Amino acid sequence: MKTSEHRKPIEFTVPVRGDEAFYVMDNTDTNFYEYYHRHREFQITYIAEGGGAFMLGNLIRPCLENQIFLIKPNDPHMFFKDERITTPSQIHVIHLFFSLEKLHPFFDMTEMQGIKSLLYNLDASKLLPEQFATPLKELFLPLGTDGGPSKLIKVIQIFKALVAHQDHFISMYSGLSKVNFHDADGLRINTVIKYALENYKKNISIEEVSALIHLTPTAFCKFFKKHTQKTFVSFLNEIRIESACQLLVNNKVESIAETAYQCGFNTAVHFNRVFLHVMKVSPKEFIATHTRKG
Repeated sequence: MKTSEHRKPIEFTVPVRGDEAFYVMDNTDTNFYEYYHRHREFQITYIAEGGGAFMLGNLIRPCLENQIFLIKPNDPHMFFKDERITTPSQIHVIHLFFSLEKLHPFFDMTEMQGIKSLLYNLDASKLLPEQFATPLKELFLPLGTDGGPSKLIKVIQIFKALVAHQDHFISMYSGLSKVNFHDADGLRINTVIKYALENYKKNISIEEVSALIHLTPTAFCKFFKKHTQKTFVSFLNEIRIESACQLLVNNKVESIAETAYQCGFNTAVHFNRVFLHVMKVSPKEFIATHTRKG
């Protein structure tokens, strides 16, 4: 997995063509746009092919084929692949960008009140699971080439479907009330995140990670909890569970116990307990739903 020197979001300017209200980036490649970034536009992303992981603020979750992500403006985020787990494969991702501020008159129309309420009042970025997202694939696929009324009609149909499925959204809220990665504390947090991403397979002690940012273990624990609203151990376990999901999805292990050991857990029992806590399903249930055959 490629990592930048600091997990510090860059400001990303969406390259809107002319006066387009809705801009589409249709990307087919072997990897995602691999910079941790934020932008002012609302983003709706459909994973049409492939998969990897998604990082939002301090939250890391798998991103799988036929999932939809609703990303709020200014939420720092990144889709990425762990190259130690996933084999080279094609990724097809469709991103839909639009400015809530510029489109306020559009969403003020009576006919748009349902989607306006959803988008403007969204409490956190969301994930729409595969079973509800897959029927929308045929609306997303032509967006990159469509224009004029045809494109607008599909966008409105997507909006209509999202309103209908809003009760099925999974929150991507990590507990942070404000994400600020531009100050000195943000850089220290990013140093810790980078180290965790690169070393999650081994035992990482609090003493070891606190020394990275020149704090005592006690001071580090208070510092990390203050800025992320979770303990370092909890965050490290989320990284490990995300990697376990990649192993399971891509059939890279022969057993759940092997997955546990490869991802830094000492016992399968502990792995099962943490997996259920993070993913809300057991490893066996996750395998039954997501494993790719052959």
